[in-house]
Amino acid sequence: MNEKIMEIFARNILASLPVNKRRLYQFIEGIEDSLAQQSETKEQFLTLLKEQLPHQQAANRFNMSLDETMKLMHKIEDEINEKLERKLQNYKWIDYTEQVYGNQVEAIKNKQCFLIFQ
Repeated sequence: MNEKIMEIFARNILASLPVNKRRLYQFIEGIEDSLAQQSETKEQFLTLLKEQLPHQQAANRFNMSLDETMKLMHKIEDEINEKLERKLQNYKWIDYTEQVYGNQVEAIKNKQCFLIFQ
């Protein structure tokens, strides 16, 4: 599976979530991504997670308890994963190279055009 396609599907799913779920998810993911960029090793990343506590920051920011935040985040992640899995099962690549390039297909051997259906 093309990682870029998965990212596109995931962004699409995230954009379709209700605003409160999307904001919470993006807030926590943003902190975690920032910490990952600052880290050189897995251990350093885990240490920063323990120090920064992204879920606690989100709980404070969105006026929720830590337990509520954790449960909602798990629900959001499950929903995203479930929708992504469905999209991946239903999508289909169709080679449109000949329709796009016509008689020039032989001349452009390193280019292909695909249409993706879901």
